[in-house]
Amino acid sequence: SEPGWETMGLPGLFLNPDMRMVALAVAWTGILSTSVNFCIEITALGRVPSAEASVILATEPLWAGLFAALWFGERFGANDYVGGALMISACLVNTLKPEDVRGFLFWNESSGQVEE
Repeated sequence: SEPGWETMGLPGLFLNPDMRMVALAVAWTGILSTSVNFCIEITALGRVPSAEASVILATEPLWAGLFAALWFGERFGANDYVGGALMISACLVNTLKPEDVRGFLFWNESSGQVEE
């Protein structure tokens, strides 16, 4: 007979010999891949200034996309490039000082001077 829903919890999966590999995969994903990684990430981010931590966290999807493209051959579409450019722009706005942005935006190419 087919097992009921009560055997599909993690303890039930460990007790069922046919589902033991699934239970190990769930435990590995939940405990090591997620919890330990999260604890290490939070500890490391607690040691850097908040502005840097926000940039690191904001660029996490960009790194995931980059590694997916490099390791798994994922292809980017136009919306991926636009989203990546917006995320990088947001990180730059967050980290640049106002005078740096003003100097970049109001630079006069012909005179080589910053316009007032």
